Amino acid sequence: MAKVSISEAARLAGKSRSHLYEKYINAGAISVETLRDGKKVIDTSELIRVFGSISLADSTEDIENTFEDSLGHVENNKEDNLFKALRAENELLREYLRAKDEEVAWLREQVSRTTALLTHQKSESQPSKKWWWPW
Repeated sequence: MAKVSISEAARLAGKSRSHLYEKYINAGAISVETLRDGKKVIDTSELIRVFGSISLADSTEDIENTFEDSLGHVENNKEDNLFKALRAENELLREYLRAKDEEVAWLREQVSRTTALLTHQKSESQPSKKWWWPW
């Protein structure tokens, strides 16, 4: 596709030049090419990828996303990726839950051992019956 200057790209996207730099170029959402003469340009396909469509001043028509025909495929691919990510997250959470269950079981065992030791020590430490008044 055609390459346009930063100012022209901002006009086509309907954004200010500073907003385009701040939110998209500096953030890495839009890639910028530098020509041999040092001029920075943006490919219009980058604008279409990020904004979905760009508008021409001469015409009321928008240049629609070139991938519109395959948009259904892109949506399915996004859903598949989302499904895979959710499945991986679910498995990770299950593994985390198993580890926490093991930790709780270990802690319960420690509490029961400590309780057994304390009750046993208490029964051993009880003095035999002595008279109230030592003679």
